[in-house]
Amino acid sequence: MIRTVSAATVVLIATAAWGATIPESLHQLTAAPQSTASGQATAPPRVPAPSHQVEHRVPKSIHIPEPEPTTGPTPTAVATSTPSPASGSTPSPSPTPSPSPPPASSFVTVCGTALCADGVRFVERGATAYGQYGNAANEVALARRADLNTLELVEFDTRYHTLSDTESSATWSRVDAFIAAAKAGGLHVILNLSEFGQSLQAAGQPAVTTDWGPYLKFIANRVNSVTGVRYADDPTIAMVELWGEIPAPNYPNSVGTTQQITDFYSRSLAEWGTDAPNILVSSGGFSYINDPRSGIDWKTIMADPANAACDVEVNSTADLSVSVPSVSSYCRSLGKPWFLAAWSSCFGASRGAWDLDYWSSDAAMAAHARAMISVADGVSVPTPLGDDFWNIGDTAAVTGTCDIGPQFPLAFAALQ
Repeated sequence: MIRTVSAATVVLIATAAWGATIPESLHQLTAAPQSTASGQATAPPRVPAPSHQVEHRVPKSIHIPEPEPTTGPTPTAVATSTPSPASGSTPSPSPTPSPSPPPASSFVTVCGTALCADGVRFVERGATAYGQYGNAANEVALARRADLNTLELVEFDTRYHTLSDTESSATWSRVDAFIAAAKAGGLHVILNLSEFGQSLQAAGQPAVTTDWGPYLKFIANRVNSVTGVRYADDPTIAMVELWGEIPAPNYPNSVGTTQQITDFYSRSLAEWGTDAPNILVSSGGFSYINDPRSGIDWKTIMADPANAACDVEVNSTADLSVSVPSVSSYCRSLGKPWFLAAWSSCFGASRGAWDLDYWSSDAAMAAHARAMISVADGVSVPTPLGDDFWNIGDTAAVTGTCDIGPQFPLAFAALQ
């Protein structure tokens, strides 16, 4: 797909598309799905329906993954004397060596308002791989066909929102294999840890006043059972996202106050930075930024020096017209990158004029995908570090699915 288009084209594309249709390590701090014929499911709504003009994300139709069986000391510099020149001889001046440039990092790093890897700019193009963790080779091959360079692992535990499974061998052996397959296929991965917070909620635990430090340390220190590489030392892992779409303080089902949520991100970002300083970490994509009454102190969280990027999602017209310009402009003023952390082209009936997730046809899905890719290319706003869409998969083309693959040829071609 030709990715250079004009700002006017973005508006036309978007307008046409819209019109078309509990582990031992936990420490506490003091301070159902609806099935479809293809086995897909939609998690229970986490926020009320948008009866007012504030648009926000409504969880998408997703797959619940099936469980799989568990199966030298640093040298000391020694000073050496420089021999004196022979009597009567004229010493030749020693040339001043030019400093060697620092070696390029094989890890993904922040360089200004972008990312770099191996000494060059790295433009992240990714998708979530939800429901496909048991078939890593196929998912990697599909991602390569779509010209992606990153796969995001989200909701990757083998048991849905079950706290005891968040550090289980079954979960992490499968993650090990997926990361190994991505590495073999020349891809990076992003680890999205949102499910840990949701599992805490499901277990009746306070999700943001519980210290995530032991869980983060468990991940950083895990040695991949396939590659033998410690997660903290693996350049395949481009970034960790802590908790995307965190329930807003002033909405129903909140997980904490504004200050508690801000403190959670500050604490957890710092903990990951200590445990795995070579692997970037960010908050995860925010919803509700378009609503000043939500209670999300997004500017403070994004300005945190330990937060590598400013993550925002697009699920509604207000996300696109308000949140994206606000975040991209604010983070440009901070001199740090912003991330289009999630968008979707799902197949199904629109939920209202505000909805940018569901589309009635393959053609409408493709038009929206092109509009989002134009945003990721920086046509209408400052260029982000990249974008992820939910979700890549070659499952059946049934109503409610958010999987983009060859079953939707126009939408899949729009990615390429």
